[in-house]
Order: sequence, then structure tokens, then C-alpha cells
Amino acid sequence: MKVMGIRLLLMAFLLAIFELIVINIAGILPFLAAHKANISSAPFMDFVTKNFMNPIGTSTSMIEKKNPLFFIGSGAVMVLSVFMVFFAKGGKGKYELADKYGVHGSSRFAQKHEIFTYGEMVEVPAKQLMQDLDTSMLDSKGEK
Repeated sequence: MKVMGIRLLLMAFLLAIFELIVINIAGILPFLAAHKANISSAPFMDFVTKNFMNPIGTSTSMIEKKNPLFFIGSGAVMVLSVFMVFFAKGGKGKYELADKYGVHGSSRFAQKHEIFTYGEMVEVPAKQLMQDLDTSMLDSKGEK
């Protein structure tokens, strides 16, 4: 349940940030249309500040004016936020976990079940091991 709360908090944060961006983008076209006579002296910073300080009022006025860019942007923000929070793959993948999947270049200590696998280990008495070692060190002529 803790993970779900973190995801919902993340989704609320993403929605707030993206919605502020949508409000500014959706409001810029009507703003430019209102100031088309003298764009160079248009109060851009006042427009952006007003949108950031009162986003609810700005979005309410856009809904009343039926701004299509605002509706499309808000829908896209909702879909994108849900996808990013709930469907984006998180965590480490199979190849990032070196303790479960060893890859070339990864270093880790072996686990007991990897070393002592049934059928791969052969018990050899110490005397037999020494004899095998001695015979393997002889050259083709039979000398050490």
C-alpha cells in the first residue's frame, strides 16, 4: 500500500506541473491575438506570472471560453500522467541484478547452489588426487 501512495503522490505532482505548462501554452495564442498590434511591448511576464499564481482561475476562464487547446492538452496530460505512473516499467530489470543473473563484467560472490550442483562435482580421495597431479606433470617421455 505504501508504493501505491507514493505513486498517487507522484501522479498528483506530475499533473500539477504538466497542467501549468498546458495552461501557459493554451493561453499564449489568445494572448498573442489580443496583443498583435504591438507584440514587442506585450506583458509576457505578467501573463506567465498570472497563470502560475492563479492557475485555477485561468483554467476556469479557459473552460468558460471553451478553449480547445486547453481541453486537448488537459486530456493528454491525464493520459500521460497515468501512463508514466502506473504503466512505465520501474525498478531494476533482469540484466541489472547481478546477484540473480551474472553477465560478463559483473562481479559477485557465488552462491552455494551454484557451486555445489548435483552431478557436476566428483569426490576424489586425497591420495588419488596427488597421483593424478603427478601423472599430469609428466612429459611425453615419462619424466618430470
